[in-house]
Amino acid sequence: MSSRNYVLVLLTLTAAINFLDRQILSVLLEPIGQEFELSDSLLGLLSGIAFAAFYSILGIPIAALSDRLNRRNIIAACIALFSAMTAVCGSVTSFVQLFLARVGVGVGEAGTAPASQSIIADLFPVRERPFAMGVLASGGNIGLLMGLLVGGWVNEWYGWRAAFWVAAVPGLFLALIIRLTVPEPRRVAPPGAPGWVADTAASLVLIGKIRSFRLVALGSCLYGLSAYGIQTWMPVYYIRYHDFSTGEAGTAIALIVGVIGGAGTIFTASLCSKLSQGDLRWSCWLPCVSMGIGLPLLTGMFLTDNTGLALALFVLPGFLSSAFAGPTWAIIQELVPGNKRAMAAALNLMLFNLIGLGLGPLAVGIISDLYSPWAGDQSLRYAMVTVLLGTVLSMAYYLLASRTILGDLHTDQTISD
Repeated sequence: MSSRNYVLVLLTLTAAINFLDRQILSVLLEPIGQEFELSDSLLGLLSGIAFAAFYSILGIPIAALSDRLNRRNIIAACIALFSAMTAVCGSVTSFVQLFLARVGVGVGEAGTAPASQSIIADLFPVRERPFAMGVLASGGNIGLLMGLLVGGWVNEWYGWRAAFWVAAVPGLFLALIIRLTVPEPRRVAPPGAPGWVADTAASLVLIGKIRSFRLVALGSCLYGLSAYGIQTWMPVYYIRYHDFSTGEAGTAIALIVGVIGGAGTIFTASLCSKLSQGDLRWSCWLPCVSMGIGLPLLTGMFLTDNTGLALALFVLPGFLSSAFAGPTWAIIQELVPGNKRAMAAALNLMLFNLIGLGLGPLAVGIISDLYSPWAGDQSLRYAMVTVLLGTVLSMAYYLLASRTILGDLHTDQTISD
């Protein structure tokens, strides 16, 4: 294995452990809610804002450091922190303590993705970046697979607290491996100026002026609103409406989103790498197509009472669930100068996670409670259908971005390799 592929594998594992510690909560919401007697709105708050606010906002200053300091060390330190805080989640005795522990997980996870995307952009040339970013994005599917399986079955055998403890272990080992075996790659562009506070503000202004970046970021954010809202509540959906146990729900979703979705992420990223050689607008068109295919299938899935049909309708949307990620991350890295790449990734992830991860699960919980007076115990399924409106708006923004992206790629704000 070449050195750059070795680094890509470790960074993909970093993304996987990141999602393991982040998403394990989703399959544990029902037992946690029962123990602490929480409403759907409070569960949505716990799974959304508790993590996303700090994860998103702290990504900016950590990205500023990543554009100047050793990215390998930043990634290793962040992995160790969020793994330790995941272990703390298993030791809490109240909702408030669990909320604060999830904040700690968000603080630790804030630094891994921007630095990882910046490293990959330095290691892989333009034509290979969509595929490399897609491999990195597949770490999310792997982590989701691990989180749902570990969370679902360990909860059944030993309780939800033990699930957090088990999930914390792999990250501590991975942090050590990265720190000891990964060299800091040579940067394509030199680090930013020493006055990083002023330079960070200037970088954000520069990035924000790029119209295509704004449109792509908004498109990914609105998709994240739907995707995270649905993904977080999916185990609860199968538990409430199809009588699954936590282990059964975790296994079913893990196989569809984790295994099939991981394959879909890499396949669509590889396809985008090929298509974008002829026209870079495929980085916008492909996410739009994948979302359009999934919308009617997900709607049917949420409304059916037939368990077999619900699982069958989930397969293709699961395959395409992260198809947006590789193309989106790759085109963002092309739209900005080389010494702004971590910052651009962090800004996109900040918006994506504040709107998607922060508001998506919370929106489903609040809508479910609002629908409850007339929908009764069916309110959650209608709330999940409602948040699909975010995907419709997302498609519109990706289409708008496809009309401006070629012009923005040829301005003096971008860099070619």
